[in-house]
Amino acid sequence: MIKNKFFLLLFLFLLYGSPSLSQNIAYANLDLIIKKSEVGKKIITHFNEKNKILIDNFKQNQKKLKEKENELISQKNILEADEYTKKVDELKKEINIFNANNNKKVNDINIKKDKVSKSFLNEINLVIKDFAESNKIDIIISSKHMLIGKSSLDVTEDILKDVNKKIKKFKIE
Repeated sequence: MIKNKFFLLLFLFLLYGSPSLSQNIAYANLDLIIKKSEVGKKIITHFNEKNKILIDNFKQNQKKLKEKENELISQKNILEADEYTKKVDELKKEINIFNANNNKKVNDINIKKDKVSKSFLNEINLVIKDFAESNKIDIIISSKHMLIGKSSLDVTEDILKDVNKKIKKFKIE
């Protein structure tokens, strides 16, 4: 008799009392939201253009240094040994400065990109929070951290629409 009451109470608790069964859960693909949103596209395009300019400048300067190196090699038999060594050292210093400047520029762009991306993610998180509250969703999980879920629980497109509506102006630099 006591066992029957215990099992009945346990069954009722599991049926009605478990908070995990009554939560509204959804998932979204944050990477897709970033890549497809209007502001996200602008950010990606902006930094791709900066990288392209940097690569073009790098190639031009690299070509000039290669020409100097070839010119120096062609003068090897003409110049005295001390003069040749001096010019080789100067070229090595120039190459080291070139590499240091390029590394600094790449790091600067990456730092700016990380800063802008983090700021944009903060804006997206505010939109997701508002979306969850207005749609009475308790938990929104990143689709990156899920194995499988019903497609009806995917709110990526709805959040993307909200992001495009709410984040119109965004300062990239």
